[in-house]
Amino acid sequence: MKTECIICKIPTTYFLTKDGYSYNRCSSCGLVFVVSEPSNQVKVRDLYSEQSGYQGNKKKSLIGTTASPNQEKVLSWLSRQKKGRLLDIGCSNGEFMWLAKEAGFEVLGVELNKRTADIARGNGLNVISGFLEDAGFADNSFDYVYMGDLIEHVESPNALMEQVKRVLRQEGKVVIVTPNLDCFWSKATYKLYQWFGIPWSSLTPPYHLFQFSTLNLDSLMSHYGFTSQKHMYGLPPRLSYELGSLHLLKRYKQGKTILSLVFMCFSFFLYAVVYVMNFASKPFREKDLSVIGMYGK
Repeated sequence: MKTECIICKIPTTYFLTKDGYSYNRCSSCGLVFVVSEPSNQVKVRDLYSEQSGYQGNKKKSLIGTTASPNQEKVLSWLSRQKKGRLLDIGCSNGEFMWLAKEAGFEVLGVELNKRTADIARGNGLNVISGFLEDAGFADNSFDYVYMGDLIEHVESPNALMEQVKRVLRQEGKVVIVTPNLDCFWSKATYKLYQWFGIPWSSLTPPYHLFQFSTLNLDSLMSHYGFTSQKHMYGLPPRLSYELGSLHLLKRYKQGKTILSLVFMCFSFFLYAVVYVMNFASKPFREKDLSVIGMYGK
C-alpha cells in the first residue's frame, strides 16, 4: 500500500473513496492516486485482457482512419518536427501509429491487450504484446515516445519514465496525453461531490490509478530530465461518459428504490448544468479536461 507522493516524496493523506477504492492526495502538488491498486497480474487477467472485453469496440481495419481531436493536435505538432522513430506505448489497435506512419514516421508499438494488438498487427503495424519493460528495446532506440491516455493507468509512472528515458535518444521527445484535474469541469464536479455526495466522475477506478494536473505532470517529467516544450488541452468531456462514470444508473437498477431514482435524476440534472457552464466558459479559459504535454530531453 503506497501513501507517499511519487513526485514530491512526502506522506499524503486520505482524500476520498469511490467504487471501493481509496484515494490519497498530495498536499504539495495535488496528485490524486489509488492507495491499494490492482496488481499487474489482475490487469493482465481481468482489466485489459482480451477476455475482459476492454476496448472491444475498436475497429479492425485502419484504412481511412481519421484523427481524434487530441490526435490532431499531436500530429500537427509532430508535423513541425524532424521525422524519426516513434514508439507508441499503449497503442491499442494502432490508430495513432497508423496516422503517424502516414505522416512519415517509423512506428513501433507496445500494447497489453492481445486482441487490440492483433488488430494493429493485422494492419501491418509492428506491435509487441505486453509491458514496455518486457519489450526488450535497446537503449537510445527512439526519437519520440507517445503515451496517449496511458500514464494514469500504470502501476508506477516512475518506473515507466525510467524506461522511457532509457529508450529515448539524446534529443528525444515525449508526448503525454492524460486527464487534467486542474480544469473547470473537474473542480466544479468535485464541488458537487462535496456538497451533495454525488460520486466524482473524474475518478474512474480501477482503470485510472493516478490523476494528474499540468503542474504536477511537469514536475514528474522534470525529475527525469525532461523540459516542458508545449501544453495543449483537449475538448470538454462527453456528458454521456461522465454520467456513466457516476454509476448511479447501475445503483438504481440494483435497488430500484424511489430514493435512488430521485438522487440519480438530481445528480444528472446538476451535471448537465455544469456541462452547459463548462461549454459557456470555454472561450475564457485555456485548460480543459485533458492535457497534452510535449517534453524534450
